[in-house]
Amino acid sequence: MADNSLPLAAHWLLITGLAVSVALFPSALWQVAEAQNQPDSSNNASPSGFIEITPAEGRAPVHLATSQVVRVGRVENHTTIDTAAWVQQRTIEPAEALAGRLRNAGQRLVTLTDLNHGRVYLALDRIVLVRESNERHAAGARAAIVMVGLRFNTDIAVRETAQDVMAAIRREGRASGPGPASP
Repeated sequence: MADNSLPLAAHWLLITGLAVSVALFPSALWQVAEAQNQPDSSNNASPSGFIEITPAEGRAPVHLATSQVVRVGRVENHTTIDTAAWVQQRTIEPAEALAGRLRNAGQRLVTLTDLNHGRVYLALDRIVLVRESNERHAAGARAAIVMVGLRFNTDIAVRETAQDVMAAIRREGRASGPGPASP
């Protein structure tokens, strides 16, 4: 007579495997659905990646890629946006309101004081270097921040000290969590 224990063990293994699969399948589907519902944090932008802004010249609204913003500040009575593509866009929207919309879209901005005592918002992930200001900066400059993507300069002079700038960077980093991975 032949020994039938091997086929019985194989059936038992198959049935056990199917039972485990049936038990785990709904959990796996739930995890996939949750992952698809999460916003893509790798680009540090809103789900669409763009916000609409009205240019200062009164033209039709333009769409700005939030993850490409380097700096938001006031220049010549307009809010000016510097982008990573070295394109500068002016808008009629107040800088504070625009910075708020960018933050809501996921952009991590460090708020500092420019040399005219106005607010300047710097993209945390575009800051390369923070150092004490040197003699080439205007009076009142205490620190300089080297940025990636500025159109006319590579650095921004601010009224805060280098230590104050680093404290603001740490605060923003903790408040907004980890940033996107470097490309």
